[in-house]
Amino acid sequence: MREKSESNPRGRISSKPENPAPDVPPLEGPELNQRIVELLQQDGRMPYSTIAGIVGVSEGTVRNRVRQLIDDNVITIQAEALPDAFGYTFNTMTFINVAAGADVEAVARRLAEVPDVYYLTMLLGRFDLGMATYHKSQEDFREFLVRHCYGHSDVAEVENSLVLKVHKVKLHWSLDGVTRRTPKAG
Repeated sequence: MREKSESNPRGRISSKPENPAPDVPPLEGPELNQRIVELLQQDGRMPYSTIAGIVGVSEGTVRNRVRQLIDDNVITIQAEALPDAFGYTFNTMTFINVAAGADVEAVARRLAEVPDVYYLTMLLGRFDLGMATYHKSQEDFREFLVRHCYGHSDVAEVENSLVLKVHKVKLHWSLDGVTRRTPKAG
């Protein structure tokens, strides 16, 4: 952000926040990261200058912290499309047991490529894989099952459930002072 004043006529970048919180010491370290994440969870479009004013640091510090949180795979900033707005009102859960001798990772990769699948997990327990899908109708769901689940030699068992109502979807998380680092390959 550029500020012009009599003592700073060239509009050089200031290290002071635009709207510093009165009598609030600036946050540091993990506490600063956690507060930035909390604010972005409230409004992912919140300007860095606004965040800087709230937490008592410069806009550049906020920008750098957000970039580091993204690079460390702690956060992503994206728009979330709501399925109902696009006619996807049929929400299902499907559980799969992979056939004996089949590669569960290969089945998971195949199903992960299907656009209708929005959540796919490997499970420990009665089933090998669980997936959540959205469809526009019961017929769309039936076609999905026929095309991607039934009749495949790598699938031994399929159990389906229709989601009647979603009671909770947790999208806000607390960092609790921990910064996640990307695991090194190899």
